[in-house]
Amino acid sequence: MKGLVAVARLGLKEALRARLWLAFVAAGVVLMGLGLRLGAVDEGARLKLAVVGVMGAMGFVVILLAILAGAQQIRRDLDARVAFLLFSKPLSRLGYLVGRWLGVMIGLLIGILALAAVGTGVIALTFDRTPEPAAVVTPSTWERVSALGERTPIATDAQRQSLTGPVGDGIRWTLTNLPSASPEGIPLLVKAMVRGTDPTVMVDECLVSIDAAPSLDASPLVLTVDSDSPYGGSLPGQVLLRHRDVNRDDHRQDFVRLLIPPAAVAPDGTCLIRLTRLDARPLVVLTKDTSVMVTGDGGGLYVNLVRGGLVLLAVAGLLASATLVVAVVAHLGVSLLAGLTLYFAGSLLWTLQEALIYERLSAPVRRLMELALVLVPDFDRFTVAARLAAGHGIPWSVVGEAWLAYGCYTVVFLAVAWIMLVRKEF
Repeated sequence: MKGLVAVARLGLKEALRARLWLAFVAAGVVLMGLGLRLGAVDEGARLKLAVVGVMGAMGFVVILLAILAGAQQIRRDLDARVAFLLFSKPLSRLGYLVGRWLGVMIGLLIGILALAAVGTGVIALTFDRTPEPAAVVTPSTWERVSALGERTPIATDAQRQSLTGPVGDGIRWTLTNLPSASPEGIPLLVKAMVRGTDPTVMVDECLVSIDAAPSLDASPLVLTVDSDSPYGGSLPGQVLLRHRDVNRDDHRQDFVRLLIPPAAVAPDGTCLIRLTRLDARPLVVLTKDTSVMVTGDGGGLYVNLVRGGLVLLAVAGLLASATLVVAVVAHLGVSLLAGLTLYFAGSLLWTLQEALIYERLSAPVRRLMELALVLVPDFDRFTVAARLAAGHGIPWSVVGEAWLAYGCYTVVFLAVAWIMLVRKEF
C-alpha cells in the first residue's frame, strides 16, 4: 500500500509538471465566456444552456485527460527504462498500475471540484441566482382503478398505461418514503400524454381529478392546482392536463404542480395518489416513473454538479484502465486511439439498437452486434447533464450505480493490464 500511494502521488506531481491542469483552466475560461454571451434566448432556456455547458465542459476535459494522462505516464516509464528501477524496488506491478490509475483519478477529482465551483459562480453571476435541483420520489407500485372501483394490479415491469375507458377510469400510484410534510404540503408533479381517440379530431388536453389518501381505508382528499403551477388551472377539484411527451421533463414548465396536504400522508411516509379521468374523449397515456413524482430538497447546484462529476469520473476510470491495457504493449498513439474508439463506441450504442430493430441483417452480423451491446459499456446510461437541466437532482444512489456499473469494467481492465505487465520482458 505504501508503494501504491507513492506512485499515485508521483503520478499527480507529473501531471502538474506536464501542465495538464491547463485543460481545466481553459474549460473555466470557456465557461466564463459562455456566461457573458447567453443573451439570445429566454431566461429559462439560458439557464438550461448554462447548466449543460458546465457539464459538457467538465465531461470533455475529464474524458480527454483520463485517456491521455495514464497512458502517457506508463509509456514514458517503459520507453525510458524507468520500469527497471521501479520494479527493482519492493513495488509490485499491480501496485504500480493501480497507483498510476489512482493518481489520474485524484487529479481529475480535484479538477472536477474546481470546475464545478467555477461553473456555479458563473451561473450565479449571470442570473443572480442558481437553480435548485430537486430530489425526486417516484411511485413504488401502481394499479388500475375502474369507474366502479374495481382495482387491477399492473405488472411491475410495465412502464406505460393508457386510459381509454369511460369517465371515472383512473390509476392509483403508491408513494413511499416521502419527506416530512411542511404546513403548505409536499409538492406533487403530474404530467401525461394526451391524444384524441379519433385521429381526425385534434385533442391535446383532458380534464381529470387528482386526490391523495394515506391509506385505502382513509377518505381521499381532492388536490387543487398550486398557484405556482405553469398550467393545469381549472375549477376547484379539477385539473386540466395538457399533452407532454416523454421528451419534456422540465420540472419548471412541463408538469402540473399540486400540493399534498400533511393529512394525506401516513406516519410512515406512504401516500396513495389517484388520477381519475373526467372526460371520455381524450386518450390519456401515463407512465410509472415519469407521470407522477414528489419533489424535495435535492441540495444546491454545486453539490449536484460535483455528483454529476463523480458519475463522469466513473466513466473516466473505465477509460483510463482501458488505455493502460493498451499502453503496456503499444505506443502512446495506439493507446489514445483505443481509448477514443472505446468511448465513441460506448456513446453510440443506440445506433446498434436501431439497426437491430429496423435493418435487415445477416445472422453473423446480427450476432456480432448483439454481442457488442452486451460487452461494450454504455456511456449514455446516466444522462446527468439532461437531468440537471430539467431540474432533477443527482442523488448519491446514481453515483453509486455509475461506479458499480463502470467499476466492474475497470477492475477487469486493470487485471488484464497486470497480467500483460507480468508477462512482459524487461
